Amino acid sequence: MPQFVLLLHESEWHPESLSPDELQGLMGRYRAWFEKMRAVGGSKLRDNEGRVLRRNGSGISVTDGPFAEAKEVLGGYMVVEAADYDEAVRLCQDSPHFELGSIEIRQIETARG
Repeated sequence: MPQFVLLLHESEWHPESLSPDELQGLMGRYRAWFEKMRAVGGSKLRDNEGRVLRRNGSGISVTDGPFAEAKEVLGGYMVVEAADYDEAVRLCQDSPHFELGSIEIRQIETARG
């Protein structure tokens, strides 16, 4: 079955603005959503950490990232199995992630050979 990566983009995510009960409720909704998905992998990415590499005239430059001024950051990912994009979209319809941002769906290219 084809595999799709769900890229979980976050905008305006401020966990410190949630009460402990609100944060616990959100995490419970995520757990319930993950359990119903045909997930074969995935994880939340660490907040406020990362590196961005770019080629410049003298080689590769490395800067801290993601950038605080970005409107959206990649907060996590999940790999799911679905028949096609339509099914992958249906699987995401009730995601609690829409409270935090958007979900980008990309099909994983299978190895040829």
